[in-house]
Amino acid sequence: MKYKRAAAACAAGVLLCCSAALAAGGGAADPLISKSYVDGDYTTQTLTKAVERIEQRHDALYQEAAAGLKSAYGALASRVGTGGGAGTGTGTYYSAFTDLRVKEGDQIQVSAGSGFLLLAGTAGLSCTGNKAIDLTSGWEKGTGALEAGRRYLVAEDTVATLTVTSPTAVLSLEGYHTLTESASTDYNTLAAALRTMGLFQGSGTGYGSGFDLEAAPTRIQGLILFLRLIGEEEAALASTAACPFTDVPDWCRSYAAYAYQQGYTRGMDAENQIFGTNDTLTARQYVTFLLRALGYQDSGENPDFTWDTVLSRAVELGVLTPGEEALLNGEPFLRAQVVYLSYFALDAPCRDGSGSLLDRLTAAGLLDGAVARVVRSTVTVSRLP
Repeated sequence: MKYKRAAAACAAGVLLCCSAALAAGGGAADPLISKSYVDGDYTTQTLTKAVERIEQRHDALYQEAAAGLKSAYGALASRVGTGGGAGTGTGTYYSAFTDLRVKEGDQIQVSAGSGFLLLAGTAGLSCTGNKAIDLTSGWEKGTGALEAGRRYLVAEDTVATLTVTSPTAVLSLEGYHTLTESASTDYNTLAAALRTMGLFQGSGTGYGSGFDLEAAPTRIQGLILFLRLIGEEEAALASTAACPFTDVPDWCRSYAAYAYQQGYTRGMDAENQIFGTNDTLTARQYVTFLLRALGYQDSGENPDFTWDTVLSRAVELGVLTPGEEALLNGEPFLRAQVVYLSYFALDAPCRDGSGSLLDRLTAAGLLDGAVARVVRSTVTVSRLP
C-alpha cells in the first residue's frame, strides 16, 4: 500500500538523521552506539514504530470518515423512515422484492421510491400526490384495478394505497410499506395452521407460500386435499385398488381408486366411468366429501343428506353455520374456501357420536394432538355466524 511505502521512506529519513548525529558525538575508538546496533535492531525497530504510527493515523482518519458517513446516513434514514407525508418512507422496509400474503379489505400504503407487484388475487390502487409508474408499460397509473404481473414504482411525493378486493391476494413489495389489516376472514392464517399440522401442503407455486388460495380447485385437487385432511393420503398412495375411472392420469390414479373404494366419491358420470379430474370443484362436492368422511350417507333408503340439500343439511348437522352456507352459495369456490372448510371441519361431529373429526384423527394416531392444540391455540380466526 502507498502509505506503507511512505512510512518506510519517512523511517529511512529519520534513521539517516539519527545516524549522522550519533557519528558526530563519538569516535571509532569510543562510539556512543555501535554501528552493528544501528544497522540491525535500531533500524528494524524504527521502521516498525514508524509504520505503526502511520497505520494508527490512517485507521483514525478512516474511522472518523466512517463515523461521519454513518451519522449522515442515520439522519437521512430517520427522516425517511419516520416521516408521515408524501415522499417519505414509513412502516416496514424490504430491501428486495418480498412476498406478502394479505386478505380482503387489507390496505397497504407504499411510500415514494418503493415498488410493488400483484402476484395473485385482485386489488385496487389509489394515489395521493402524483402517480405510480407502471414499469412494464411505462405509463402512469393513479387509480383503478391492478393487473397481476405488472411492476409499479411509486413516484416522488406520492403515497400509493393498495386495497385488496379478493378473499386473499399475494403482493410482492420492495421498499417501505405500512399494512392496515381488515376484519375479514383470514384464510391465509388457516392455511398456515393446517400446513403446520401436516394437513395441507399447498401447490408447487413459487410465491405466496405455495398456497394458491386464489385459484379455483379442480376435482382431483379437492379430493387430494380432502384425503390429506382426514389423514388418509398415505393409505391412498399405498392402495392397489383398481381405478374405475378412465379420465384419471397415472400420477393420481391411486387417490381416485382409494376414494372410490372407501365410498368418498362416485365420480361425475359412473355409467361412463368419468371422474371429472380437471373439472372445477364446487362447494357442494367438497362438503359432500366432508359429510361422507364424518360417516353421513347420501345413499340407501334413509340417506342423511341428498345432493340438493347438502349445504342446508350440513348446517342442521352442525358441520356448517348459516353464514357459511350463505357464503358458499354466493361466492366463487376457491382454494381459500377449501382451507376454511377443512380447518373448521376438524370440530365437526362424527355421525357415530365418537367425537369430532379432530378427536378421531388424534385417536387413530393420524394427527399429533399436542401439536394440533398448540397450533390451534394461536389461531384467532372466527367462523361466520
